[in-house]
Amino acid sequence: MHLAQLPARVSWTRSHTALASAFAITLLIDAAQTRELARQGWVGFREANPLLGARPTVGQVNTYTALVGLSVLGAAAALPPRVRPWLLGAAIAVQAFTIHGSMRQGLPIRFP
Repeated sequence: MHLAQLPARVSWTRSHTALASAFAITLLIDAAQTRELARQGWVGFREANPLLGARPTVGQVNTYTALVGLSVLGAAAALPPRVRPWLLGAAIAVQAFTIHGSMRQGLPIRFP
């Protein structure tokens, strides 16, 4: 697919926007939990995401979070509208699973 074939304007329904918002929120919660561990020196913990490595820095977590957010939302925008909810729903499920696992290990959810 060439860039010229992409629509000039992407139209999102309310449900698409709600799913994208839920994904962004869960991504930010996951990032906040991971940044807190990085600030504390990863004592008794290690990162499970192989793309980040065992003990990423706050900067690495921030970079990864920005790239994942832009990638998922960009892919959702480029997909046909009927497929968009599936991608966003899968991304939310991955984030929810990750957050739940962190909570089970004693990491709280904090909002800045």
